[in-house]
Amino acid sequence: MKVKLRVESQWLELESKIMEKMKQNYEQWERETLRKAKDASDLRDLRRVFYELGDGWEFDQTTGAWLEGSKPLDTVGLILRMPGLRPNRERYVLYAVMAYSKGLTGRFDHLGDKERIIFERDTETGRIQCWSTTGHGELDVFPTDLTRYRSLRSVLTSCMLVAQPGDHALRLEAPTSAGFFNMISQRLWGIAGGSQSYRTDEIDVFTAEDIENAFDFKFHRYANSIIELDGMWRHLSGGAAEWAKEHVLDRTPNHAEERDRKTLRRTEGLVHVLWFRPAFSQLRAVEMFYNELESEPSPTEAQRALIPFVGEVASSLSDIAEKSKYLKWRSVIDNKSFRKSEAFRDVNLSSLVQEAFAAALDDILREHSLAYIGYPEKSRITSKFMRVVFSSVVLPTRLLSSFRASARRRLKEITLKLKERGKSRNPKESVAKSSEPDSAS
Repeated sequence: MKVKLRVESQWLELESKIMEKMKQNYEQWERETLRKAKDASDLRDLRRVFYELGDGWEFDQTTGAWLEGSKPLDTVGLILRMPGLRPNRERYVLYAVMAYSKGLTGRFDHLGDKERIIFERDTETGRIQCWSTTGHGELDVFPTDLTRYRSLRSVLTSCMLVAQPGDHALRLEAPTSAGFFNMISQRLWGIAGGSQSYRTDEIDVFTAEDIENAFDFKFHRYANSIIELDGMWRHLSGGAAEWAKEHVLDRTPNHAEERDRKTLRRTEGLVHVLWFRPAFSQLRAVEMFYNELESEPSPTEAQRALIPFVGEVASSLSDIAEKSKYLKWRSVIDNKSFRKSEAFRDVNLSSLVQEAFAAALDDILREHSLAYIGYPEKSRITSKFMRVVFSSVVLPTRLLSSFRASARRRLKEITLKLKERGKSRNPKESVAKSSEPDSAS
């Protein structure tokens, strides 16, 4: 699917300068690597060269192609599907990844900005809401209503994405906004853009169907398993009234009650890990807890109830982790086969963009937690506070910056005009002086 993306020219100019510097560093790295390989006297020396290169040397080499054949801030998009936190809700997270943009880092294998927009759709009423990224990964506090577009595909083909690499932000800009507040907000963001100098491109976005069907990457299953485990833990924990009732009736033996208490505390810790740590950081904790429950010789009712839910989390987590690693490996090592994947049949993508897509999936699982990706309601109190702060501060700051830049441009124009007037007068004065009689004569 094609989606329009707009980027301010100032970031494109900065990226061009960085790309040129990176190109020089890359060429030096390439020369040194080839020299070491040629100087190898036998296979043992050659193997030592590969060990020194490390695991990421394939991506270092790929950067050379990016520096040679790509435009500044080339971008690829992908959509992850997941369930909503309330019945009859579904969520979609659109990631726009600046493919192999180096930003201000010196690492060849570093992906650039990975910013997102969250969409939620009510499957009964058809209502669609959207939260853009305001700045530094924090989302808008108030959503934008997009119900008039009826579907996510219609939203993305009718609207435009606006990337702001300096703010680490990604916004959705609609042709016309519903409601007075949205209209004013869009107008202010337009003013905050400053010089109004942009580059607009059509980028390729891999839909949730592409990712789930063509690559068998079931992110929805993983997110749903965590939500269901969270719900079962809350159900088993009960409330204060349920605890008082159980304590009075004393239906559970003391030793079983103590085991349940420990199990539920462990489950609470695991749920915390599942919401707030990246997927790749969860594997060991999930597998350990599941193995403990499975190996329990005489499980309590609470433990028996938790086993299938923890097992589903372990299975779905292992599945997406292995799939992301495989796709990343295949995109580089088995590139010809990877390019023949079903998702690439109807699009004309360069090999580099395809590799960026695979690397982005892997990168998201390594760096972003589930709460960060699609569930800001589950974020910690500090993140919620920062969300309010950035929503309140970023737009006024950009407006002030835009005003200052406009004032500087205006002052510069006035100064140049005054200089031009001064130069236009000086020739007349010099001519008048030259026409006066020479006192020496």
